[in-house]
Amino acid sequence: MPEPRAMNIAVFLDEVTEFNGPLYLIPRSHKQGVIEAGHDTLTTSYPLWTLDKETVSRLANEGGIVAPKGKPGTVLLFHSNMVHASAPNISPWNRVIVYLSLCHVDNHIRQFKRPEWIAHRDFTSIDPLDDDCLLELAQDNATLAAE
Repeated sequence: MPEPRAMNIAVFLDEVTEFNGPLYLIPRSHKQGVIEAGHDTLTTSYPLWTLDKETVSRLANEGGIVAPKGKPGTVLLFHSNMVHASAPNISPWNRVIVYLSLCHVDNHIRQFKRPEWIAHRDFTSIDPLDDDCLLELAQDNATLAAE
């Protein structure tokens, strides 16, 4: 990605608690800009960006660490430069979160380091729908049901 201008969106499909592997965030860490990171290719099923312990300690001492929790359907939005990581799930309960990383189409990734199923290659812009599109759909469905 040419510029660090992206947004991450996390949608909780399961309830996320302090026990089942919540996402950790270091508040205000995005204000540091791009932080040099390395790839962990040994402990995960795909290359994962990681920071050294000293950097994480410094940032956590400055901004703390939070672990947002929520019911299924909870949506969390955060800057792509915010330092974040998933904790291990030590519970018997699932914790599935869908992540989307979004940026302007002109700022799309140019060098692909992850498989397509993790980082897709379709950078077509999203066309907005009319503000009342759901109302129109509901009206159309009601009309069809009445017929």
